[in-house]
Amino acid sequence: MGVLGDLRTLVLFLLTFTLIVAVHEFGHYFTARLLGMKVLEFAIGFGPKLFGVTKGEIDYSVRAIPFGGYVRILGQDDLAIHQEGEGDPRAFTSKPWWSQAVVLVAGVSMNVVLALFVLTIAFASGTTAATGDVRVDQVAQRSPAEKAGVQVGDIVRSIDGKSITRSADLVSYVRQKARSETEVALEIERNGRPVAPIKAIPRADPPEGEGPLGIRLEDVQGPVAVALPEAFGQAVSLTGDVVGQIAALPGQIISAQGTGGGGPQVGGPIQIFVVTGQVAQFGLPTFLKLVGVLSVNLAVINIVPFPGLDGGRLLFVLIAGIFRKRLSPQVEAAVHAIGFVLLLLLLVVVSISDIRRVVGG
Repeated sequence: MGVLGDLRTLVLFLLTFTLIVAVHEFGHYFTARLLGMKVLEFAIGFGPKLFGVTKGEIDYSVRAIPFGGYVRILGQDDLAIHQEGEGDPRAFTSKPWWSQAVVLVAGVSMNVVLALFVLTIAFASGTTAATGDVRVDQVAQRSPAEKAGVQVGDIVRSIDGKSITRSADLVSYVRQKARSETEVALEIERNGRPVAPIKAIPRADPPEGEGPLGIRLEDVQGPVAVALPEAFGQAVSLTGDVVGQIAALPGQIISAQGTGGGGPQVGGPIQIFVVTGQVAQFGLPTFLKLVGVLSVNLAVINIVPFPGLDGGRLLFVLIAGIFRKRLSPQVEAAVHAIGFVLLLLLLVVVSISDIRRVVGG
């Protein structure tokens, strides 16, 4: 990948991450205003302010580092012992516990909505998937297939009258026939036109790496579009699959550590950057699938009850609601500070792993 390719990937990566985070923060922003909380700022990016506008009492700003964004709500500062606006009826902490919970959950909810939206568009417009065509990718020299006239690029439509839509089905059938070296008849399409049936006898003991007929097959991939209702169903299904995979990840990691196996690989920002560049080459629908999957990842991870995350904040709010008393602000601030440091350390560890993976270490 050249300099222009790297720059394009960087722009896509920053836009993708900023979009996902901005939608998340919009969930907090919208529900906070809806429930009568005072929003101080809605920012895109971090760092020094580049430009902004004040509308009403809210500062809308664009920051110098185009990586995510944030919303500031009066009375919601995890690391502060004495909250700004303490006692103000419009402060976050002055609202009922259920109002605080709604605001905290809204960010995660918006990420799920974004995921379903972009995934539905992706499936409806056509994502890369198997088209049902099985193509000959390679023909070994002096093999039964070559002697019978099979050529690279041929599309196998059927074998012995059985329709073929997956290479695995063809391979399985040929292997069965190879045991008795029974002749098979292939119906083939070449350059868009059918040719006369090709007959060959699969070998029971072929050379290593060749297979009974001596051909290598591939399932042709292409854009496959579906109607909106089906596209939405596939979006819901994929979202559920991603949630299940993330939920199973801790157990897989622990199991791998116990058995000494490699275990699943966890990627951070650098790995996401690499994958963004790879996926972008396959067109907009496939790229939208990546956006959807990343949005689901952010939603699930953020709702985990860990200090510094929305799930950790939600846990404190629920505890206060159950016991009718907020925990000590000093304790909350200390716990969130520790959680924030641990999250930064985890990010560093994952990033180092990403770098080693990229450079082959």
